[in-house]
Amino acid sequence: MKRKVVAVLAALTLATGTGVAVAVVIPPGTNGPGLAAVGPASANDGFPVWYQDKNGLRLENCVNLADPKCPAIGPRPDMTAPISFPANYPEEGFYTIAVADMPTPTGNARGAVQLEQAFANGGAAAGDQITFARTRYTMDVTPGASYTITSPVTPPGGKTLVATTGLLVDTEDIGVSPGDFSGALGARVGPFLTWDDFASVPAPAALAPNALGKATYVGDGVTPHKIVGSPYNNNFFRVEGPGINPSVTVDACPTVTGPISDCIETALFTLQGKLATTSGVTPQRATYTQTSATGGMVDVFALTAPGDQEAIQVSDVSAVPGFATTALLGSVNSAGHYAARVAYTGAQPPTTVQVSNMGDVPVTNRNITVVDRVSGTAVYTTGTPGTPGDPAAIPAIPAIAPTVGSLTVNAVSSDTVRAGAPALTASGFAVLPVALSLGSMSVPLDAPPESVTVASAAGGTVTLQVEMAGLPATPIPVMAMAGPDQSAFTGQVVTLDGSASTGALTYSWTSPAGITLTNPNSAAPTFTAPTVIAPDSGIYAFDLTVTGPGGPKTSTVTITVTAATAAVANAGPSQAGVQRGTTVALDGRLSTSAATYLWTQVITPGDPIATLVGANTAQPTFTFPMYKFPAKTGALTFNLRVTSLDGSFSDAPVTVTPSSDTVAIIRGTYTASKRQWRIDGTSSSVLTGQIVTVHLGPLTGPVIGTAVVSPTHAWAVSVTSAVVGGVGQTVSVESQLGGTAAGFVFKVA
Repeated sequence: MKRKVVAVLAALTLATGTGVAVAVVIPPGTNGPGLAAVGPASANDGFPVWYQDKNGLRLENCVNLADPKCPAIGPRPDMTAPISFPANYPEEGFYTIAVADMPTPTGNARGAVQLEQAFANGGAAAGDQITFARTRYTMDVTPGASYTITSPVTPPGGKTLVATTGLLVDTEDIGVSPGDFSGALGARVGPFLTWDDFASVPAPAALAPNALGKATYVGDGVTPHKIVGSPYNNNFFRVEGPGINPSVTVDACPTVTGPISDCIETALFTLQGKLATTSGVTPQRATYTQTSATGGMVDVFALTAPGDQEAIQVSDVSAVPGFATTALLGSVNSAGHYAARVAYTGAQPPTTVQVSNMGDVPVTNRNITVVDRVSGTAVYTTGTPGTPGDPAAIPAIPAIAPTVGSLTVNAVSSDTVRAGAPALTASGFAVLPVALSLGSMSVPLDAPPESVTVASAAGGTVTLQVEMAGLPATPIPVMAMAGPDQSAFTGQVVTLDGSASTGALTYSWTSPAGITLTNPNSAAPTFTAPTVIAPDSGIYAFDLTVTGPGGPKTSTVTITVTAATAAVANAGPSQAGVQRGTTVALDGRLSTSAATYLWTQVITPGDPIATLVGANTAQPTFTFPMYKFPAKTGALTFNLRVTSLDGSFSDAPVTVTPSSDTVAIIRGTYTASKRQWRIDGTSSSVLTGQIVTVHLGPLTGPVIGTAVVSPTHAWAVSVTSAVVGGVGQTVSVESQLGGTAAGFVFKVA
């Protein structure tokens, strides 16, 4: 029995599924879903040494071949050799994974909740580490039916899914950003699930209790067991849907009303997770101060997990140590912050120190380079600008007093006694860094940067925010601009526009007799054009007066009003080569006598539906729909109807033709004993989130799985599926960008 469950967990780590990462809204609250903190990166594999939930429980990444309670682990290049990073490191590992299985009439239903580590591009590589929280549901069901899933991570009401095939797969990954391990904190995973007797003292033997009788694992990784920890108190896995229960006599959901045949439920989960034995430590800063020829001080700052008293110490690992190992100050009340001021001896400061957490098992050691500490000020004095030029070419001068139109920088290193004190340079305002002379420099600039960085030859740096001094700037003189002259038809609503006025504090419009302005004290008032009898026209002048510095000022705009004429629609030129998923703009501005606009899609059988934004404007937009077989791949047609104020209307069509990418299948394998598919291919185009779908046989065949195209144009479907492949059969692929390929013969292993 145990061997079977281990195989289930191991197989689960290999399935990438058919879901895509989506954003979720996490309910607030200290005890709500999500995690609280992530630990520092390990010096061994670059992954966080722990994740902590909102109950204070910390779990580590249990990647240990010798630990039978952590069976879920991904493949590595040499399965017969020990783990080493990166040469022989598993592709996947877990901080926690909980799996529940139930039989259905056609197979199985599985729910999985996991916090996982992996690599963005597959194999182990430094800098490619990712972590993510995953929820996945995989169920053999009835095509076309709707199912509601309730699990430890679903909020009240559950999650409803519609099965398009006999295998329903829903995956949600949150995180998945190389080097940024905080993304998983806001996902659905958390608080961590545990066995329901995890908190017992002594804990069950299967959870390896320590000397105090407390559990060191949240589950044993092999035994189905009741769990606790759901923020919604959903400590079970339930599926509701037509005919999902394989037994018509056994009520699997006694607390749910409805037919026995429409619900299955289990409270048993196979759960893996190990309590963190390390808190880790992150050196934050090590700076030296040397005020004598025989020694000085090193200030060391470090950060570790809050809440526990840690034994943090610092050692000099330079070739010739300048100080003995020293403990850092800190306590349970210092929120994980530790620090020490250490005296060293010698004419040279230490080059490297090692910060260690002695309470970790094994001990965590992290090195940090010792640099000097740089401090200073940066001031820009306003007034008449200095002579323009390349600041890097201007000799640095001592800042005796602020200079109008110049940036003055004063800085000093904490190393003040060694011969040839560290040279300082400033950057952030010139092509090349500018040297400071005797700790000062001043250069004329037309405008200063927000900050200046001063760097020392001894390694220290400081970023100084630029302060402003001197006279205030002169306000922009007010200028009235009533906008360009306009033409309008009788009955048309006309908008005046004085928004181009500069320095305006107030607006005041005056209109000709008989015309009433709406909001005459705004920048853009409106009025209705008066009646004019053809062929005559009326010319009306409107004055705008604005107040402000140097004002008031006045400007005039003329509106020419003519009688309404028959509408003539112009939908603009047809467009071609439009990529699916991008925004398309239609343009009816060349229409004449148009008082109103109405755009509609002319739909023929097989056309995808486009949603128009601003369909009642001259320039609406829409996102060209992604391709999904059996939709047509050709042009979409839109109609523009314009209506004149005289009651006439006119129609004009326009077509938008999409481009299609080129997709290809380059290899394919079906492992019959595991029902596992691996199909690899390429796409000629890459759109963020672009998905390809692989079918068994032609595009009318059942869906095997989907994949997102990577930035390198590659894609791979790797999934356990109810779709069964056979020798001599083929697979086909469709892309959301319109490309298709068929007839690829896959291998059967």
